[in-house]
Amino acid sequence: MKALLLKDWYVLRKQAWAYLIIVLVWGAIPSEVLNLLAVVYGAMIPYTAMAYDQRSHWDRFARMLPYSDRTVVLSRYALGWVSLLIGTAAVTLCQGIVSCLPVRTEAAAGLSPALIYTALCVGTILLSINVPLTLRFGSEKARMVSVLITFLVFASVGFLKGLDAGSPAGAAAFPALLLPAALTIIATAVSIPLSLKFYRENR
Repeated sequence: MKALLLKDWYVLRKQAWAYLIIVLVWGAIPSEVLNLLAVVYGAMIPYTAMAYDQRSHWDRFARMLPYSDRTVVLSRYALGWVSLLIGTAAVTLCQGIVSCLPVRTEAAAGLSPALIYTALCVGTILLSINVPLTLRFGSEKARMVSVLITFLVFASVGFLKGLDAGSPAGAAAFPALLLPAALTIIATAVSIPLSLKFYRENR
């Protein structure tokens, strides 16, 4: 799997640097919308990698390599998980720096750790939707998938802002944090076998 991820890095390295810059900028701007978007944006990275692979017919070539179908499919999820963790770490770092500034506005107060955690869970759920859809519809219908994922990403940001406004504080918030984790686990557990099924059907 390391070799597959390294291949994705070589293919996406120009976009990866642009992605990192965008995430750092969005994470530093005192805007909850951009901060949350920087976290969940990583769910779109595997779509870009798969679109490149399908256009260059790499997905067909990969079937001749000594990799199992499960390894190839899991590499897509691993790419997304890494991208989401990078986004989460970048936002957390930027918000930590902003919170230490001597002059702060209310908008620059920073995201709560609970909201960043929930954004990471939502991004993982979006990834679980993204991968099987892209494997199912292929590069010819990739634009439809891209539009859907983009819509879901922006919709999730609005959902997270509303969730933060109505979320309980202190110890009462702990049970509410279990729901995103449970949904993330369920979505991932359903998505991986489904992606493997679609991948094998596209032989």
